Amino acid sequence: MKPKLTKSVPIFIFMAMATASGLAAQKPRKGPLKPQPTVVAPASVAEPLKTTTGEAPNSTTTSAPPVAAKWYDSVKITGMVRVRPEIKENFAFDADRRYNFVGQKVWLSAEKEFDDKTKLVITLQDARVWGGQNPTITDTGSEQQATDIREAYVQMKGFFFTPFELKLGRQKLEYGEQMLVGSLDWANVGRSFDGMKLTWDKGINNLQVFSTVIQESNSNDLNNPVAGANKHTSGMYFSGIWNSIKFHRAFMVDVFGFARNQDMDGHSNQLYTGGMRFSNRTDAGNKTPKDMIIDYSIEGAYQGGQRLGKQIEAYGAVGFIGLNFDLGVKMRIGGQGAYSSGGDPNGAKYQTFDSLYPTPHYQFGQADMTSWRNLSGAGADYTIWFTPDLSLKIEYWYAMRTSTDDYWYAVLGAANDTTTIASLGGEKALYQEAGLLFNYKPRDYLMFQSGYAYAMRGKAMNAANKSGDYQFAYFMSTFIF
Repeated sequence: MKPKLTKSVPIFIFMAMATASGLAAQKPRKGPLKPQPTVVAPASVAEPLKTTTGEAPNSTTTSAPPVAAKWYDSVKITGMVRVRPEIKENFAFDADRRYNFVGQKVWLSAEKEFDDKTKLVITLQDARVWGGQNPTITDTGSEQQATDIREAYVQMKGFFFTPFELKLGRQKLEYGEQMLVGSLDWANVGRSFDGMKLTWDKGINNLQVFSTVIQESNSNDLNNPVAGANKHTSGMYFSGIWNSIKFHRAFMVDVFGFARNQDMDGHSNQLYTGGMRFSNRTDAGNKTPKDMIIDYSIEGAYQGGQRLGKQIEAYGAVGFIGLNFDLGVKMRIGGQGAYSSGGDPNGAKYQTFDSLYPTPHYQFGQADMTSWRNLSGAGADYTIWFTPDLSLKIEYWYAMRTSTDDYWYAVLGAANDTTTIASLGGEKALYQEAGLLFNYKPRDYLMFQSGYAYAMRGKAMNAANKSGDYQFAYFMSTFIF
């Protein structure tokens, strides 16, 4: 049987320390010292004794001073590369308008957070169409500007010792379903606002107030010292308030008000929009909690003010609803409906609803052939998730004009330039559309999306002698890091 050392080791250490202390306390003697026997410690205690600082006795080494953190150590770099080929056949139902191109968007973002939680965010964006420059290769003699600042802002918590968070600079604005205010990230360039936003977030209540400059008056004077067509531009300013009250995880109420003000020679354009939204999309990212069987969002707005000296009276409503269920695989059946007023542009009042700055692509069909202006439309869709990262959506959308005295409005709100009110022949039906949407996410950093839509002419398009049905297809690859 091997002897146990658990008791003898502490006694041996104590005796060795006592012997060393006694020898150190003796006075030095004259003459040579007698050699002392060498003591060999057991292997389990052979390491040198440590001091309270962790150094061996009589050690001459010193610990290295702590390395000061550099300002760039906490900088977070992220980015995105998105490439999307698109095919548009018979655009605006015109057989002579066919477009095939590849759009590319690149983001590179740097975010620095300071000790007091203040953030500085800068996002560079390069948006282009392959071959859209002439020539495509870099040529200093003909190079076109394609790179810009998508976001550049400072975000400060507890601004001036208040409960508000301030975001100051170029930034995105996104509210609700983005039916009135959105970042338009679907588009190749997108939308940003220059201004400031204050946010007060108490969990159950989130209040946001913003003010932005859309166009500054006489802003071109610095670049055009000689009087010309670009001088004396009128200022345009967009501001608003959006307050979300989360009564329950299945019921939230948004109350909002927006103002777009522009002073022009002889008159002013003042558009005021107020409304409410009810939804159960109470999770982060405007998402419905996963355990909810029904998802919904219902929004209504009224507009007043004056336009070109006329009083504005316009209104609109839009709703989305879905039923979620699982029959071995997750599925959703959804529906949507939209209504917005229209009227004679030459009438005594201006009655056409203005959709402001929306992101309309995913709401009214992939074909992007109409906006939330003088619109009456409805649709249905069915989505199946084969896996959490693989889904297919089948959708249908029907659109017509609310008023036959008003235009057919394009996706971003301008009157469609291929028709006049008279050419539509008093007909309301614009088109009906069927589409497919495919999503696949093979990696956390890689996503693919493909869509196809077929839009068939309605009576109003036939009255305008439109020459072909519209087909749209794309394949989008997105890489994020």
